[in-house]
Amino acid sequence: MAVWLALALAARGADAATERILERAARAAEAFAADFPAVACTEKVTQAKFNEAHKAVASGAGLYDYLILLDTEGGGFTVEESRLPRSAQKKQPAQPLLATTGFAVLQVIFHPHFQPSYRFTRLEPEVRGGTTYERIGFEHVSGEPSPSVLEVRGREYPLAWRGTAWIDPESGRVARIETELSQPLEDIGLVSLKSEVEYAPAQGLAFWAPRTAVIEAHTRHQHWRNTHEFSGYRRFEVSAEQKVQAVREGPGAAPEQGGKQ
Repeated sequence: MAVWLALALAARGADAATERILERAARAAEAFAADFPAVACTEKVTQAKFNEAHKAVASGAGLYDYLILLDTEGGGFTVEESRLPRSAQKKQPAQPLLATTGFAVLQVIFHPHFQPSYRFTRLEPEVRGGTTYERIGFEHVSGEPSPSVLEVRGREYPLAWRGTAWIDPESGRVARIETELSQPLEDIGLVSLKSEVEYAPAQGLAFWAPRTAVIEAHTRHQHWRNTHEFSGYRRFEVSAEQKVQAVREGPGAAPEQGGKQ
């Protein structure tokens, strides 16, 4: 795999320093994909919808027991998400809100399964919180597999991401990743979709876990913002009460719209 990955990077013209960073990021992403399903956490989701005047017209919040299942067997890569409510909204919002899931694992862009789907560029390093991080820009290559799709009314749209990742140069772990669509999806009215995901060390875990994910989506006349906060990481113990559902990710004008990885 390491030889294949190095050849794929060389074919895209990556320099030696960038190759080293991406190889470390690939190993860290593989470790994340292997270890993250072994833990559960508490997820707080805050949703807001705005009108054309940028005034909030609907909002909601929920608290969940959260875990992710990733399957990389057989050369594929699938994600399933379990979100069990700890509390429910007492009153349903007057307008449908945006359903966003799966963004916590966006660092899988650097997994060997998906790295060949992107062009990478080494940017200027940046100091955050006293630590110097390498910054890697990325853009999806047209026609290659994507880690995310948007599901709207039963139809799936692969999402072509571009963005920037802040990577620890020694471990290859992603500390922050920002993504946006390479171009609007005009046929469904999606003007923009952006995310900012932060990762950080968590007690008792060998990998950096998601801490926050902020997602914003704009259509021609509407704007949504969802904030996901992850805390209380703990080793997952199998329970007969666990219910796994398909991961949904993406914006829409009605509750049935979403996406999956």
